[in-house]
Amino acid sequence: MLLLLTAPTACIVATNYTEPTPEKAVPFLLKVLEDRSPEQRETAAQALGKIGRKEAVPALIEALGDQEPGVRRQAAWALGMIGEDSEAVRLSLIALLFDQDGRVRETAAWALAQTGDTTTGLQVLQARLLEPDTPSDTKRLAAAALGGMEIRSSAGILTRLLQDRNPVVRRWAAAALAEVGGQQALAPLASLLANDPNPEVRLEAAFRLSKIGDMLAYAALRTALNDADENVRRIAESAMKEQAGAPPS
Repeated sequence: MLLLLTAPTACIVATNYTEPTPEKAVPFLLKVLEDRSPEQRETAAQALGKIGRKEAVPALIEALGDQEPGVRRQAAWALGMIGEDSEAVRLSLIALLFDQDGRVRETAAWALAQTGDTTTGLQVLQARLLEPDTPSDTKRLAAAALGGMEIRSSAGILTRLLQDRNPVVRRWAAAALAEVGGQQALAPLASLLANDPNPEVRLEAAFRLSKIGDMLAYAALRTALNDADENVRRIAESAMKEQAGAPPS
């Protein structure tokens, strides 16, 4: 009998429930972002990213300096979801590309790519990337972020990265340069295809040139028909067939 009496009451309570509005949730989550528990701080940062309100940006920037990598990662993700392109956000995410934690760096690069095509922070990024002790992984992630931002003026930075000692950095820089450089990318990519000692880098350059489809790109690909690497030759052959109007094999 007791169960029968209490069941309708429970239904009434459930039907009166309403989801908290962002106006109420954000102040609460900002307080949780300062909680002693790292798990709580992570959850709060993630929730703020899902809500996407710009009033959370200052607190999320501060959370990028949290001692726990999980909190830093979620704060970076949240800033990417919000998509704020202010100088404070850009510079904070650029600094996070140098974080000791690899997952934090990955998320910072993704978040940086979401901040649009403004040039804010590019000079700072270039200066730090060209420092002799900059890790290769940071350079790789910076190239990926610049490719996602599609800033034309970042072509100069990416062209410098094409000269990096690490072939992984050169490959990612080639991919990003093709995204942002337009006609500016043709000569550097053609040079990379003709001269780079690493076949994976030449393959990336060949693939990107084949997508550009310019006559200068085809000229570089024609030379690559004699490349020492089979995969590079295959990309070049496919591009030549497309140029001639034949379906690729």
